[in-house]
Amino acid sequence: MPPPNISPLLLDKYLRNQCTEQEKEWVEAWYASLRGNPDYIDSLPEPEQRHWQQETFLNIQNQLNQAEKPVAKTFSLGWLTGLAASIALLIGFYFIYTYSGRQHRSVSAPAALANQAPGKKQPPLIHFVNHEARPVKHQLPDHSSVWMHPGASIAYPETFGADQRLVTFAGEGFFDVRKDPARPFRIQSGEMQIKVLGTSFNVKAPATHPVFQISVVTGRVQVSAPDRQQNEQQVILKPQQQATFETASKRLVSSAIPVKARKPIYEPVTITFADTPLDQVVKKLEKRFAVQIRLANPKAASCLFSADFENQPLPLILEMLCTALEATYTMNGNVILLDSPPCTE
Repeated sequence: MPPPNISPLLLDKYLRNQCTEQEKEWVEAWYASLRGNPDYIDSLPEPEQRHWQQETFLNIQNQLNQAEKPVAKTFSLGWLTGLAASIALLIGFYFIYTYSGRQHRSVSAPAALANQAPGKKQPPLIHFVNHEARPVKHQLPDHSSVWMHPGASIAYPETFGADQRLVTFAGEGFFDVRKDPARPFRIQSGEMQIKVLGTSFNVKAPATHPVFQISVVTGRVQVSAPDRQQNEQQVILKPQQQATFETASKRLVSSAIPVKARKPIYEPVTITFADTPLDQVVKKLEKRFAVQIRLANPKAASCLFSADFENQPLPLILEMLCTALEATYTMNGNVILLDSPPCTE
């Protein structure tokens, strides 16, 4: 079992290839736990375990080489969490392709995907559902990504085609799409279709909801849907604009996003905590983001937290906060329940 807290000194030893075999196992298990599955390594066949460990080590070393900064004898938690945030996606890339892709292949293809290019052999489909009680970041084959809320699902081919990138999506998620003008990115949600060239935006389209909503953060998005006479409606959205589609009336409209003092959870912010009590950390995050954060354990309110976050969204901040405090969190709408053990003197 890894120690309850990974020491920055131990992580530095790992980066410099100075760890014992036991210490390497501790660090690798800690990184696996960032994806919410601390037993993930042990669940893999032995050849894949070796591959995963090699990938992890190389990715961490690459990050250290890119940083080109000497490591001080004393570390702030900000250095540790910043490094973890930058590496987690690299490790997650291998995790998604070897684990999620293998476990969530769809047997029956969604219609929008199954009807592509008849006569040609289609690549296998991947179907991923977020069964966790918090947002999960999922990587797509073109390195686009989507933060998926609990219950959200996505289906897409293992390899995108040469002329387009098509996925089907249900639930709520924040997409960050890689630019590729030669291959438009399309999302099918019920009768609504979203087309982008490269942008970031939020999709709120649970299958049981009467209204679907798309909110654009950067770039341009084209949204289309049929009206009651099956004529196509279409709107073009720019940053800080949104579209709503009423599934009963088939009405598609666009409007400006109301100005809010607090940011959506996926809009990155820069924020610093220096030996800040957890209850004050919570208040600062609530002030920056449109959420309510509750502590499941009031005795954790005095726990001190230090970190420097630069242009990070709330889900990543929460992941690093939970890693540092051995905490967990769940999310229901805009209400977050943070469960952290009490502090030790």
